[in-house]
Amino acid sequence: MATLLVVDDDAPSREFMRTLLTYRGHRVEQASDGDRALRMAAHRPPDVVITDVLMPGLDGYELARALRGEPATRHIPIVFNTAHYGPQEIRSLADACGVRDVILKPAQPSAVLATIDSLLLPGRLSVPPAGQLAETQRLARAGTWEFDPATGAIVMSPELRDLLRLRSTRMTATELSRRLHPDDVDALATLARGARDAGAPAEAELRVVDGDGAVHEVIVSCRPAPGDRPGTAPRLWGVAQDVTPIRAELRSTLRMQGDWHAIRRTIDAFHRAVLPATLPRVAGVDLATIYLPAPERLDIGAAWYDAHEVPGGRVLLSVGKVAGHDRHPAAVMGHALAALQAYANDDPDPAAILARLNRFLTDTAHDDTFVTAVVALFDPVSGLLRVANGGHPAPVVVSRDGDGVKAMLLTTAGPALGVLPGAVFPRRDLHLPAGAAFCAYTDGLTDRHDDPPSVDAKHLRRVAAEAFARQDRGEPIATSLAEDIVRDMLGGAAPDDDVCLAVLVAE
Repeated sequence: MATLLVVDDDAPSREFMRTLLTYRGHRVEQASDGDRALRMAAHRPPDVVITDVLMPGLDGYELARALRGEPATRHIPIVFNTAHYGPQEIRSLADACGVRDVILKPAQPSAVLATIDSLLLPGRLSVPPAGQLAETQRLARAGTWEFDPATGAIVMSPELRDLLRLRSTRMTATELSRRLHPDDVDALATLARGARDAGAPAEAELRVVDGDGAVHEVIVSCRPAPGDRPGTAPRLWGVAQDVTPIRAELRSTLRMQGDWHAIRRTIDAFHRAVLPATLPRVAGVDLATIYLPAPERLDIGAAWYDAHEVPGGRVLLSVGKVAGHDRHPAAVMGHALAALQAYANDDPDPAAILARLNRFLTDTAHDDTFVTAVVALFDPVSGLLRVANGGHPAPVVVSRDGDGVKAMLLTTAGPALGVLPGAVFPRRDLHLPAGAAFCAYTDGLTDRHDDPPSVDAKHLRRVAAEAFARQDRGEPIATSLAEDIVRDMLGGAAPDDDVCLAVLVAE
């Protein structure tokens, strides 16, 4: 068991990490900002630090630098966990801070566990550097070359020779020119002249015919070799990478973009077909739901809401999301929701439903797809609200408190579904008085790439409380409350991820 320090100003993100890593057997400590995390690490250094990047006060960059600056903590592995940067952008920032690993939100449980395992159980390399370099060149479809102006010969690494299907590792500049596309001969001369005259690295993309007559698109770097005698023509060397498959995939992607909007419409139509067309009418309950698709993305999860009446005049409400990379989550959502509904018909207890759905998903999953969900059972006669959460953002309960309004997050949760076969999902029982509202949602409502403060759970609580305070007492408020929450959270902008919001008001 290791001690892991999770640093994030977003409480649902911390709770997601805590439940996942605790079930793995680790001890998890939490900090909501970098200043507190730095004090905790100085008092008792953890084995690993997992930190968000953009936080108020001491952010993730400053925290990493501070930890690296102290002898007692400089050895601690640090992992950046962020939703606000792309892979290439965050990689360069992480390198500058001495951070080796990066996890992109929404975090895939398998990626989180694999990253932590690699930090706590590092392997040893037994292959010598030369062998590693050769294998790297093979996988990267790259090789090295060197040009000697004294002999006019170009010497290539065996990997580059094999890549271009040539007979020898040596050829003359004239022989190479014959293998270039006619439009690229001048580009090669300009590349060599620029590196020779300026003494600085240069690169160009050339089309080269290999020994079998196939055309390769190759990025060639060129730089002067060190150690040449003054007054002599400099030797040149560089790396050539075959990017033919990458360019072919890019052209295919550009062709597919012509059908982007049709695909987006198909996904939206599937979502709307799966979501209930109407909500149940149950005495003592006011229900409202909103589904708002993200118009500019296809690489998103599939979100749902569902509500139906169960025996005893009770209402079972669920909100969930499917995420994964190997299959589009929309393909998983249908059977996950169908299974949830079937289990609910057998036993509507939220904790039992999540436990059975988790077993179903772990038994049938063959990729990194996982599900998060909140299931709530409400009895309007007794006012009992029973809630269970599987790795999902914490729902909000809003109610009158004297002359004011109180908004509370229900943070009790188990891990995401489809990851840990034997997971247990604690339930929470509370009394929902007349006029109070229960709000469950997907993270598309809170995660805003251009508005980091919106991911703060306190911000959602404030928005929900302010929207609730504006509602007219004695009137059905579920629909207007849901609309006000979405409008105030998004500020009129399109969401970055699909949004599902379900509001249940006790009458």
